[in-house]
Amino acid sequence: MSRKRVSATTIIGGSDGPTSIFLVGNKGGKLSLRQKFERACYKIRKKRAVNSVKADAHTMDEVCEYIVNELGYTEVDKTEFRYKEEYREMRASFLMQYRPELLGELAEIPKLENHDKESLKYFFEQLEMRQKAAESISTDLFDIDLHIFAQTTNNLESSFSIEKNYELISSSSSGSKSEMKKFEKLFRKVYIYYGVTQKDIDEHTKRYEELVRVLAK
Repeated sequence: MSRKRVSATTIIGGSDGPTSIFLVGNKGGKLSLRQKFERACYKIRKKRAVNSVKADAHTMDEVCEYIVNELGYTEVDKTEFRYKEEYREMRASFLMQYRPELLGELAEIPKLENHDKESLKYFFEQLEMRQKAAESISTDLFDIDLHIFAQTTNNLESSFSIEKNYELISSSSSGSKSEMKKFEKLFRKVYIYYGVTQKDIDEHTKRYEELVRVLAK
């Protein structure tokens, strides 16, 4: 039986942007030789990525059509549990980033200073309270336009999440190592198709920086 790997992004909220990410590993220590090598390689790939970027942009609607018509994915119905859960979490995350005033005091969650049982319990209770507060806010005041496209084969389950209002492209996948590698290339292909305008290149916009990051990965 082939080994399975999982690649996914989970938005759990954070006080410094739309997401908080728990990292396990070095905490202020020196970089290992391997880490230094990987950092050097990334700098080289990033330089190549910058030189390769050309103006050729497409809209989010065109990206959705591309994922369906060219890559063979099927859009997940908005009544499905999977869609509802991702919509719920993403809306709360975007609400915190773009309209935090609607959440009042809950927009600022205390930073997790310690990792003892009580601190973790309190931290996640605060996150749950913010999630519920976000869900109580009318979609007339704030909403997102999320579309999820999924595909399942024998060795891979994968999906693309496209949020049109705030122009987010993300992905999730699980499967064999070889198929995961292929999907990474597919994600790059989608991002390249989304592309950038000449203005994005000249002004180094967020859209441009994201494309460079994906190409250099």
